[in-house]
Amino acid sequence: METTISIKQSTAQMLAQLKKKMNMKSMDEAIVEIMRKSENLPRSRFGSQPSLKSFKKEERAKFHEL
Repeated sequence: METTISIKQSTAQMLAQLKKKMNMKSMDEAIVEIMRKSENLPRSRFGSQPSLKSFKKEERAKFHEL
C-alpha cells in the first residue's frame, strides 16, 4: 500500500541527495535503509526478499479472486 507524506522542500532535497549517494532506486528504499541503520535492524525485519518488487494493484486483485 502506498501513501503520501508531507515534508518540507529542504527535507525532500536532502533525501534526494542521500538517495543518489546511497545509490537507491527510490526514496522509499533510502528511508528504509536509513531506519534500518539507525535502529540496527536486520534486513529480515523488512521481509526475506527485500529486492522483490511489490505486486501491482491488478495482480493483488487477481489473487483475491482465488
